[in-house]
Amino acid sequence: MPQNQEIVQHFQTRGNCPYFADHRESRTEYLIFGQEVDPLIYGTLIRDGWRRYGKAIYRMRCPGCSLCIPLRIHAVSVRVGGSLRRILLRNRDLLIIPRPPVFTEEHYLLWRNYSLWKHSSAPDELDEASYCQLFEPWSLIFEYRENSENRRLLALSHVDPLAEGLSSVYFSFASEAKGRSLGFFSMLAEACIAASMESGKLPLDTPILASSIVSFYTGAKRFTSTGPGTEGRSGAYYLGFWIPGAPKMDYKARIGPFELATDEGDSDMGSRWRHYGSQEKALAYLRGKRWPGLPP
Repeated sequence: MPQNQEIVQHFQTRGNCPYFADHRESRTEYLIFGQEVDPLIYGTLIRDGWRRYGKAIYRMRCPGCSLCIPLRIHAVSVRVGGSLRRILLRNRDLLIIPRPPVFTEEHYLLWRNYSLWKHSSAPDELDEASYCQLFEPWSLIFEYRENSENRRLLALSHVDPLAEGLSSVYFSFASEAKGRSLGFFSMLAEACIAASMESGKLPLDTPILASSIVSFYTGAKRFTSTGPGTEGRSGAYYLGFWIPGAPKMDYKARIGPFELATDEGDSDMGSRWRHYGSQEKALAYLRGKRWPGLPP
């Protein structure tokens, strides 16, 4: 890995926000590195509220709107009850298998079919090169498979290991598995895996029983403090942007407590992570601050 990371491009793009019907203007700030991204530098950027896609690191800088708020959770403090508990139990029969970031036809076809079915993506935008943009040499793929003789692949999660946990990049699943709520299950499972990782590493190709994930959340009391002063603690799972009020992105705050990078200072000094016990409490805080872009 390079010791001195060279940024070869730093720019912004403009467009219309895809998440709100008023088509408000969006601006995305990008960093493009000359070589593969140093994972230590990348981890620092993730903690400061940036995201990755391919070689590009990006964050939102939209005029008059700051609703793309980075969100992270810690499995040790997540409260599971009601629907989330049912989702855990529904998926306790699965295997989760960590794989290296290597192209396979099986993975590619699941991602392509998901993109066509779920997002109505244009077929000519779903070639193998586009799929491989999800990879970095140090990233991981989690396969979600049936724990049966044929081990049918039901879902695929692309994640980036960090020194302190995991960062979600992309998740896709088979249409026949839509009744399992695999999106929510993967969030709970990968938060649990992030909490158990040592030095940002996992043994590849070694199956993780989903039943062990269920036991973690439904077993003995495991809550620890996630209040002020816990920034940078190990076991964080970064879920990307929560966008309150946007139907496609509002779901992330269903799992709590969580932390938001509600940066109120100099943006060059990094984001400040704040603890919130629930979505309602986070919204109350944002309304009290007259958060840019949030409806009255």
